[in-house]
Amino acid sequence: MQAYFENVRTDQTSFRHYIKQEFSKIRKEITEPAVEGRDFFPVPDLVFNDALFLMETFFVSGIPTPDISWSEEGILNFKWHLEDGIAMLGIYGDGLVVYNAIRDDEHPDEASFTLTDMACLQDCLAKLNRLFQ
Repeated sequence: MQAYFENVRTDQTSFRHYIKQEFSKIRKEITEPAVEGRDFFPVPDLVFNDALFLMETFFVSGIPTPDISWSEEGILNFKWHLEDGIAMLGIYGDGLVVYNAIRDDEHPDEASFTLTDMACLQDCLAKLNRLFQ
């Protein structure tokens, strides 16, 4: 349930093509039959659209490519492993994004916003950029 992407740093068009191929692999994995007796909600196309938008935004912003996993609740999760903690984004498909960063020496930094809220998106990108400096 988790994909590890290489941090492909080429031009934006080839990066977009690469990410689309990787999302296609995840979609295929998700469409395989779920374990009997367990609730399972496939990841909606809107989640993949939002995730593609975010991946392109990360690429342009110089933010490293995260590990991507999906949950049985239909959520895509982006995760970055830091030297002193972890940062995560959950993408819910209705434009909702939940950001959470936990570092050893600080209180958790949490935020939730919609992708249409450009001020909050820019704030989240700034926070992620600071984590990788």
